[in-house]
Amino acid sequence: MTFTEKYTSAGLVIGLIGFVSYWAVVVFRALTDDLPLTEVAWQGPMLVVLIGGGALYALTFLALWLRARREPYTDVRDHEIERYAQTAGGGITGLAVLAALIMLALGAPTFWTANVLFVGSFLGSLAGAGVTMAAYREGMPA
Repeated sequence: MTFTEKYTSAGLVIGLIGFVSYWAVVVFRALTDDLPLTEVAWQGPMLVVLIGGGALYALTFLALWLRARREPYTDVRDHEIERYAQTAGGGITGLAVLAALIMLALGAPTFWTANVLFVGSFLGSLAGAGVTMAAYREGMPA
């Protein structure tokens, strides 16, 4: 398993855990407090997931980097796979940003605007990680 494949796998796991945890907390709060989703205190859990997940990913990346520091990190194939994955994930993330900007212009509630960005960014990252892992396992499409 290459360095890129390792940190992509770690990021995928961290992202999935964070995403599911956030929604579990928000839905649980909505159900137990008998509130609509837009009135739940969602800001704290989102910040914890974003900051905590980012910090955990950075520490994981550092640990993997320190462990592999005497080995070559990437080669031409890794760069091609990363570029291909960024293209796949970037489109989804870009759509989420566009949707959020439109929602802001139309005065949509902050909850929905923030969550469109959150879900869209997650889906973009998920698509990029999925494309990366598939390219390592099955090769690049022709």
